[in-house]
Amino acid sequence: MSCNGFSTALRNRCFVGLLTSAMALGFTGIAGAQEKDAKSSDDAAATPAQGSQGDPLKRPIPEKQRQKNAKALKIELSKTYRKWLDEDVRWIITDQERSAFMVLSNDEERDQFIEAFWQRRDPTPDTEENEFKEEHYRRIAYANEHYAAGIPGWKSDRGRMYIVFGPADEIDSHPSGGSYERPMEEGGGETSTFPFEVWHYRYLEGVGDNIDLEFVDTCQCGDFHFTIDRGEKDALAPTLAP
Repeated sequence: MSCNGFSTALRNRCFVGLLTSAMALGFTGIAGAQEKDAKSSDDAAATPAQGSQGDPLKRPIPEKQRQKNAKALKIELSKTYRKWLDEDVRWIITDQERSAFMVLSNDEERDQFIEAFWQRRDPTPDTEENEFKEEHYRRIAYANEHYAAGIPGWKSDRGRMYIVFGPADEIDSHPSGGSYERPMEEGGGETSTFPFEVWHYRYLEGVGDNIDLEFVDTCQCGDFHFTIDRGEKDALAPTLAP
């Protein structure tokens, strides 16, 4: 799908629509490096290289053993590994990586997998520091501190976007809502809104340029959810009867 040929406002909405589709797919198309890793793993699975038997990502697993491992995983997977999979890397792990992790049979293989997971994303593999990993956990801590609202911050829509994309270049924040002059692309005129925020990114890899992400707190309880409907923040908009 192409967003070319639209006005700037409509093009931005188109890009955000594409972004929503990417979210539904677990952001598997956002990080080019992750896609490259996934393709390499696919190729390796199709034609195992010599010596691949020692690599748990490449070693072929019989279907019966795969089912047995999956059943045993539900029983033996410790809280540490479950937290890593379901919380620490939930928004950045690819579907293929998750599937590969789920069929590992022991903690030694899981430790090796986790080490390789971070190594593949290390922008400076020749140094002791892994800047990607450090920044990732910094984002989780920030999300938990600033975006919690009945749920941990990392689970919220704002937390998810912050963890995946990082800090926005600009934020238009309306924490109390109230009087609002609509821009022409939203129909113009004055209205009153629910609390909302618009995060502007000058560029998002795999998404495009000048991307706006909008979050609205329609319950006025601090829970800002992501929306592509620019009219959802309008507190005076007529609502349909149930």
